Amino acid sequence: MKSMTASSLSAALCALVLSSAAGDAAAERADRDKPTQIEGAQCVTEELKQVSVCTGNVVLIRGTLRITGERMEVRETPDGYRQATVTAAPGQLATFRQRQDTSRPGVEEYVEGAAEHIEYDERAETVRLVQRAQWKRLENEQPRDEIAGNLITYDGRNATYSVAGGTQSGDGRVRLILSPRTEGEPAAPAATPAPLQPSTSLSSPAAAPAKK
Repeated sequence: MKSMTASSLSAALCALVLSSAAGDAAAERADRDKPTQIEGAQCVTEELKQVSVCTGNVVLIRGTLRITGERMEVRETPDGYRQATVTAAPGQLATFRQRQDTSRPGVEEYVEGAAEHIEYDERAETVRLVQRAQWKRLENEQPRDEIAGNLITYDGRNATYSVAGGTQSGDGRVRLILSPRTEGEPAAPAATPAPLQPSTSLSSPAAAPAKK
């Protein structure tokens, strides 16, 4: 063993599977080629089991993907991919954020979420938000769509998500707020016409000839 410094789900009462309101905006493709970095106050690694446990304000970063929590357990699969289980501090929420690929000029899109537990699968490119789950899609940092439920599963590769209600959501119902789709940046307001000014370059009109 090498040391270095650095739950059960409630029964789902209803479920909903949706295509992301972002349409063709899947997770940032360039993130797949980026290394995974994990930081925390303390990390313990079991090399034989390929398991690392980090505690104390833990942060996982892979390109634009960022996951934070109080405790993170990371397992490496036989084919070299990583699976992370993140737990928030008592009374807090673990967080997730990632940039999305989009073809719309002038629009920068992110998805972000929060929950008591977050499960990240590097190979499948999925994120599960468990208990008090919240999810948002942002365009230029402005919230466009919002979801709340007991369990939210986000598929970054296919730009889809599912959301389930349960006892943690009070009445067992999910909450969705979906904004109208915008095609791009709002049109700029029409320019205000400049006020008319007297000309300083035109000569005065010639005087009329005197009558005989």
